[in-house]
Amino acid sequence: MAKRFAFSFQLSAFSLLLLTWVSGCAHLSSDLGPENVSPFFHIQTDPEKQSRRLDAAGPFYSQVDSAEEREWTLRPFFSYRENPKEQTEELEYLYPLGRYKKTPEGKLYRFIPFYSSFKPAQEKEEEKEKKENVDFFPVFWGKDKEGRSYGGVFPLGGEFRDRFARDEIQFVLWPLYTRVREGETQTYNILWPIFSLTTGGSRTGFRFWPFYGEEKQEGQGAYQKIFFLWPIGHYQQRYLDTDHPKTYFYLFPLYLSEQSPNEQKIIFLWPFFNFYFEKRFDYFQVDFPWPIFQYARGENTVAVRCWPLVTYRKVDQREKMSLFWPIFIQEKEEDETKDEVLNRFLYVSKFHQVYYKKEDRWERVTKFWPFFHYAEDGRGMEHFYFPDLMPADWEGLERNYGMLFRIYEYYQDGKGKEISKFLWGLYYHQKQKDLNRIEISFLFTYVKEKEALQLSFLKGLLGYHRDGPKRQLKLFYLPISWEEAQEAGKQPESPPGE
Repeated sequence: MAKRFAFSFQLSAFSLLLLTWVSGCAHLSSDLGPENVSPFFHIQTDPEKQSRRLDAAGPFYSQVDSAEEREWTLRPFFSYRENPKEQTEELEYLYPLGRYKKTPEGKLYRFIPFYSSFKPAQEKEEEKEKKENVDFFPVFWGKDKEGRSYGGVFPLGGEFRDRFARDEIQFVLWPLYTRVREGETQTYNILWPIFSLTTGGSRTGFRFWPFYGEEKQEGQGAYQKIFFLWPIGHYQQRYLDTDHPKTYFYLFPLYLSEQSPNEQKIIFLWPFFNFYFEKRFDYFQVDFPWPIFQYARGENTVAVRCWPLVTYRKVDQREKMSLFWPIFIQEKEEDETKDEVLNRFLYVSKFHQVYYKKEDRWERVTKFWPFFHYAEDGRGMEHFYFPDLMPADWEGLERNYGMLFRIYEYYQDGKGKEISKFLWGLYYHQKQKDLNRIEISFLFTYVKEKEALQLSFLKGLLGYHRDGPKRQLKLFYLPISWEEAQEAGKQPESPPGE
């Protein structure tokens, strides 16, 4: 019963209805050719890539079928992608809240902040990872990597296994009682975080928060930690099993220090006055006060800051600078293969270019928010559209919302094919070798091919079609056809303007 309940939530009744409608009513049949009846629907084909695209209801619905991938999108509610070759599926609904993803490794379900689960793929029994989990707040259940079941109701009581980087977590009326196990070490918490006791294995400790607490570990990763009047006093010794132990002393916020054979860091009136030395890289840094003034130098490192007027920092081959932050920010990086520059303006606008040295090729992206977006790959592929209202370059934002606000779009595939669209295909212009197609929804169609010409008004109410010597005239959708004889050695004449 629990599994049936989980599955119903994972996809949700709403998403299942949408997917059923998509697969049953909007499937792109293999015999469909180009057709434009915008804003109702618009079908575009690409025989070279063996792909078809259907846009319906203006920008709200899209479907793409190709030899390798299928995609359905009903904006702004959901998008679904499937790649049979890579054995992957992905569903996003009410992005970024809901997500389902299937890969060869397993299945992930999530609806923030209420539900999440992961189930590994079914593989050979000896290679099978049995760990899985389901969180449907406040209820949770799952199996650990050995297949043992766990579950509970938060905060009443329950147990986690192999979760949150712990072997076991048991709780009763949290935060009244909690037991945490990591290997042989167990920590008991009463009224977390006030009382705790740690014992077993190589670790011991106790806590009476916020007055005093200590913890000690021996062997690999040895350390000692003490606090008093948290968060004021802290004393720690870490990396005691190495040649470079490190000591921390905090009297927060008046004085903080971190000392080791290679490093020394001192802070007065945190976070304002910082002094940092590192012998290994001959590094020195001072903030006086942070974040306004900073100076740093060291092996392959230099930094100067007078914030917000100007900042500059270089580490190895990476450079970052800003002028009148956040008005202008620049990041640069260079190595043996590429030279990359990213210029940002108020963070949301950018000019990003990458030069690939071996290929002698530039890739460029210009985002002038909220007006336009332009990208080129240096091989002839270009993409331009306006407006560009998405403030962040997240693939999910673009896929689920971007097209809703796009008025004009231009695309060139680098092989001579150009496509322009206005108002989601109400005006459509496709140009490539031996083909020139102009469509204004169902009102007007113009197609010029190598030896053919087609003109059509209202999908054939009035029309003219020429294909070599063959001619056809349409009057009120009725065709009148004839064939013209050509004089020897004379090319047929083209209509004016051709």
